[in-house]
Amino acid sequence: MRKFLGFCCLAIIIVSVFGVLAAAEPLVHAQSYVLIEADSGRVLSANNEHVRMFPAATTMIMTAILAYEHLDMDAIYIAGQEITQVPFGAAINNHHAGDAILGINLIRGMIVGAGIDTSNIVVLHVARFVSGDADMGFAAAQTFFANLMNTRAAELGALNTRFINAHGFHHANHQTTAYDLAVIARHALSMPTLAGIFALPAWSGALAGTNNAAELPAHIAALNPNLTNRNWNSQNELLRAGTNFYAGANGLRTGFTNFAGETLVASAMQDGITLISVTMNSPVIDDAPTRWQDARNLFDYGFENFAMRTLTAGISQIYIENPRLGEDPFLEVYLAQPEFTRFLSQAELERVVAKVSWLDDAAFWQGDEYEDVNEGAWLVMPPIEQDQIIGHVAYILDGEVLETTAIHAAREVLPRTTASDIDHHRTWFINFFFSRSSIPYWISAISVGGLLTIAGIILRNKAREKKKHQKYKFRK
Repeated sequence: MRKFLGFCCLAIIIVSVFGVLAAAEPLVHAQSYVLIEADSGRVLSANNEHVRMFPAATTMIMTAILAYEHLDMDAIYIAGQEITQVPFGAAINNHHAGDAILGINLIRGMIVGAGIDTSNIVVLHVARFVSGDADMGFAAAQTFFANLMNTRAAELGALNTRFINAHGFHHANHQTTAYDLAVIARHALSMPTLAGIFALPAWSGALAGTNNAAELPAHIAALNPNLTNRNWNSQNELLRAGTNFYAGANGLRTGFTNFAGETLVASAMQDGITLISVTMNSPVIDDAPTRWQDARNLFDYGFENFAMRTLTAGISQIYIENPRLGEDPFLEVYLAQPEFTRFLSQAELERVVAKVSWLDDAAFWQGDEYEDVNEGAWLVMPPIEQDQIIGHVAYILDGEVLETTAIHAAREVLPRTTASDIDHHRTWFINFFFSRSSIPYWISAISVGGLLTIAGIILRNKAREKKKHQKYKFRK
């Protein structure tokens, strides 16, 4: 039997924080694409986003995540013969065996420098560290690292992804989706150090952090490593001054193979909102790559047609079933989180509804179904403890629950009993008997008592006179 049966005063108030502009669907040439809002992960626009395709070098976003998670960014790593194990025609950073490279510069080399030889160094050192096998060869390291990539991708929610290598050079079974790449990119941007690297239009510096051998750790200096500089320019034209520059662009990575076509995982921020776009196999039209315009169109669509909205459900009171005599028949309630902000379009805003689900007790959810806050009514059945959770409010958009928050009782509500009724009447009588309000009644009572006394005296006297008169007549 449900604990809540009657009436609830609940209203949803939805406030637009920023102006609302007319919606216009983006023009996108890519075979597959997705646009998400980074904070919530909500999809704002998409097409074929779950179709598995070849990611090319955007694969290195995942490689960078694993490098950041398992390597020491301030440690120096020495390049070995793994740098020679690159496919023919692949982009490289021209490392040499014996190069000394800071951990953070290995990530810069993959993202800004776009070198597969750099990714090979990461593969070997991460695989040896995680496996505990300091002598692991590069072939075994590649397999080990690919397994790490797939496990981590699944943990992040990229469930349609299978990585075969760390760099994305073509392999028939090396596939992912636009949505999965957005999920991976979202996680990468959540780490400030990585986000800063993805935003670099260029980088120059000493690979080892210094070109002075005397400044190297002793165990590194003993290896007599190569100390060299590099000057790298990002291939992400959204970050660089020029025709394809996009104001607010801050990442991430490009990719291309003949099989994958032109791919791009990009991000941009405006007014504190970060959007992530993924375009896969954008065509080249009239010798002009369309991936830059695809990304720009997606970002324009997102920033122009979506805005932060505040969602708040104003709950006033709930009737109490059979309240104690003399007590307020309404229960004040409050929300654990009074309001939420979500990145919504005007059309989505108009479709958001607030619904409520009540609890049978403080510990268990009342099923999966919500009831519209404007339909039906509910009564709370005592006893209720102060601050007890009595239900939940959900903000729902097209069947998707955007946010939920608990409804709490603002005070304790005790059940009505015979003893409480008697106590109420006794308390009322005592309080009234000695209150100013009782003075008129006291005066009336005294007046009536006085009149009754006088009347009684008069009647008694008349009775005596009558008795004397009767006695006198008898004697006479």
